[in-house]
Amino acid sequence: MASLDFGEKLLTDIDDKVLLCAICMERFKSPKILPCHHTFCEHCLTKWVKAKKGRLVSCPTCKGKWPLPSGGVPAITSNRFLNDLLEVISSNARPESIAETMCEGCKKPAKYWCGDCGGHFYCNLCIQTHKVATVLQDHEPMTVAEYNEKMSTQHFRMTQPRFCDNHRSTKLEFYCDTCQVPICHKCIVVDHPSRNHEMLSLESALEKYMPDMKAYSLKIAQKISDLKLRKDRACGVRQDLDVNRSKAEQQINTLCEKLIDEIKKQQMKMFGQVDDIYIPKCKQSDANIELLEHKIASAESMLSYLNHLLTFGGAVDIMMAQKQMKDQQQHYDQTNVHCGDSDSDLVFTENPDCLHIDLGVVRGNHLTKQGKSIKSEEERKNRDRMETITDQLQVQREQRSVTKQTSNTSTGLKAIGGRELGSVETKETQPELLPVRAKHHQPTKEIQQTKRETKVTKTKQSNLPCVFADSPGGWSKFKLEGQGPSPGQKFNNPQGLTFHNDKLLVCDKGNNVVQILNQDYTCEKVLGSFSGQLAKPFQPQSVAVSQDNHHYILDDSNLQIIVCDQNNKVIRIITLPGDTNPRCIALLRGFVLVTDVKGHRLLKYTMNGQYVGEIGSKGIGRTEFNSPYFVAVNSRDVIMVSDYWNYCIKCFDADFNYLYQYGERGTGDSQLCLPYSIAVDGADNVYVCDQFNHRISIWSRDRTFIGHLFQHQVRGPCYIAVSRDRICVRGVCDEHITVFSK
Repeated sequence: MASLDFGEKLLTDIDDKVLLCAICMERFKSPKILPCHHTFCEHCLTKWVKAKKGRLVSCPTCKGKWPLPSGGVPAITSNRFLNDLLEVISSNARPESIAETMCEGCKKPAKYWCGDCGGHFYCNLCIQTHKVATVLQDHEPMTVAEYNEKMSTQHFRMTQPRFCDNHRSTKLEFYCDTCQVPICHKCIVVDHPSRNHEMLSLESALEKYMPDMKAYSLKIAQKISDLKLRKDRACGVRQDLDVNRSKAEQQINTLCEKLIDEIKKQQMKMFGQVDDIYIPKCKQSDANIELLEHKIASAESMLSYLNHLLTFGGAVDIMMAQKQMKDQQQHYDQTNVHCGDSDSDLVFTENPDCLHIDLGVVRGNHLTKQGKSIKSEEERKNRDRMETITDQLQVQREQRSVTKQTSNTSTGLKAIGGRELGSVETKETQPELLPVRAKHHQPTKEIQQTKRETKVTKTKQSNLPCVFADSPGGWSKFKLEGQGPSPGQKFNNPQGLTFHNDKLLVCDKGNNVVQILNQDYTCEKVLGSFSGQLAKPFQPQSVAVSQDNHHYILDDSNLQIIVCDQNNKVIRIITLPGDTNPRCIALLRGFVLVTDVKGHRLLKYTMNGQYVGEIGSKGIGRTEFNSPYFVAVNSRDVIMVSDYWNYCIKCFDADFNYLYQYGERGTGDSQLCLPYSIAVDGADNVYVCDQFNHRISIWSRDRTFIGHLFQHQVRGPCYIAVSRDRICVRGVCDEHITVFSK
């Protein structure tokens, strides 16, 4: 059974290592070899080429590309070695025992095996016929025992004769050294005449070329070894790159944490400087107020006595009091000259360069498509910028050194890198009483002019039927002062604005009504005749309209939401908690959302007033707020909340899961400073009242920043409503609404 074990092992090894197609993972069928020496089944290669739909053959293993012959895949060179190997394996590696093999002629037990016949077995009778046949005289059959001994002791080699492709019954016995191909004796006569071709026997050719083949084998083995070494080096580079990336990120994180800690220290130090100025002045201001109140009470008492004397006293009484009044008047004139005079000067001056120096530069050679290292233009820019930063830092260090030596009055706050964040200053004036309150200083004309010169006007195309242009020529602009039910009635503290069916709804809080204005801004009707049903006067803060045309009005005076129809008929009242400070409402497909500025949260109710849940607490986290003033909902049920003191718009899904945010603190593009009201147009573009920057900032529905509108045309915009062709804005100190239209 030794030959059987050997055959099975041999078949398994060859099948696993040589005869498996890399595409179908089965034994080759009509193997075709590509120029890269990778072999595949003909039908597998046909499907592969068809799937790629090209004129090139892409090797599935090495991805090399080769021209497809005009005859297609069948015209690709066949792998004759594997073809012959498949035949040998089929003929020699049989599943049954050699001892049980039958004669292939008469089906009797086989006694002989002839390799010259292609590996056929014969019985005693058939082998006699085989031996006397003239054409088989050169065959050398062996007994089954000899065959088993040979197969079990010798390394497998294809010892069967190989037949010529042109002359099927003739063995390949010669080698044409000129054409470099094995041939039979018939080929010598027909295709390879000896006068033009040099002939060698196969044994002689093997002896001649075997050293070269072994040398090729050694070279390829050495090449593989070199490639593996290069691969190991490449893997090392890849690992080093990962390590370097982690190291760079860690260094950046460490630096940023250090900067944050330093900035927080400077922040507390600056707060302390503010308090150093504010607290004494505040105490002095309180003392001034108390003194003035005492003086006012004394003067009012004297005035009351004098009025009674002049009304009811006689001549003697009046004249007796005349000298006393005159003396007191002189005393008041002398003592009240500076009584209560004070200044409110308390100014923070920002250093404009405190955030304009890079933390550092990340360096590394860029690679071309061919893998060659180059110094990119960006790398050169980074290098020049880093050198500039270094020079700036050195200059600033020298300036600080000189400043420290020459002056002790600076209150500038030093940050890492030599930058000053800013200073808190007070004017040097003559000694006088401290101020009553702090005041905000307006920028000088030079600063305002510089801002106008450096401002870049954004011109973006949006889904609105107009082009945004921050210029007087882009929009028509007028003031809407009010068109209430009474002739000449003006707005009195207008609050929440919204459009519904192209009608503008205004919460006219001071007049205790919600005005509904037509497109020509005439008052169609008012909502608010609820006085007999409410404990306190009706003061509308925000309004939203549902699909069934019910008006949800936030009445912050009574801490409730009034749901009514267009005829002032109250449908229901949703009561809010007593500890809330509600500011804005929005509708979300069956729910009512309410912002609570005091509790730093967003409340959620059903349309019938049942409490559902809430999100938020005071903080800076994703689900935390610091004075959430306004809420809006777009067509995709994205909830947007203006987080006032966190300087951003935080967005959530309908289940209060955090999604993303718009903006961050600053004055540049896509930055906000005290964002207040929010509006969404029909294309889900988001409009934000950037209050402290005095502009309207706009983002598209895919969170792309579009630009700014009406910069410095409305002072401190705090309420906004957007329709198809109009934008209505109310400024923080305005009693009117500014209407922009195309």
